[in-house]
Amino acid sequence: MAIPATERWTAFRDEPPEGDVLNPHPRALPVTDARSRPMNQQSLLGLAGFVQLHRIHYLSYARARLLDETASQAAVDATISVVAGRWSELLRNARPAADAWQQLRAQIQAVSRDADGPDPAVGRLYCALPQDTADTALLRWRLSMTPEAIADLMGIDIPTVTASLLTARRQFSDTALRQLEHHASQQ
Repeated sequence: MAIPATERWTAFRDEPPEGDVLNPHPRALPVTDARSRPMNQQSLLGLAGFVQLHRIHYLSYARARLLDETASQAAVDATISVVAGRWSELLRNARPAADAWQQLRAQIQAVSRDADGPDPAVGRLYCALPQDTADTALLRWRLSMTPEAIADLMGIDIPTVTASLLTARRQFSDTALRQLEHHASQQ
């Protein structure tokens, strides 16, 4: 007997089980909207698609920022939990991906207080640049993402990404940017 979508429990791990878009997990919470009502199946599918599209990139970003697998997983899981709990509200905003990205950054900042220091190249990036600019540079040079993919992930437009990358190029030498790329190839 199939479990109705409004009663499914989700945690959105790496891969959903065969034939199901949601991955049940024992520690998961039921997915509800901002008013604590279960989401309809269409909303659940939208959330599942959003998580499937972004989770791997969120995790790569968290790993690059934190250099700790457990802390990275915790930050991404907490982000997805918050996004799931506010999904209906996020969909009413112009850029749900931007709101989710802000949540991810907040979770990483909360976790990073307990984690070891970041990679020195990453640390210099975040000390010298505004956070949005540093994020775009990290995604571009450490994670080798295209400007289009960065824009989609962060929920911003491509000209903003391009301007941020130009700012990073002006601020950092080619050698410093290559250090970001070099570390990625060692992982």
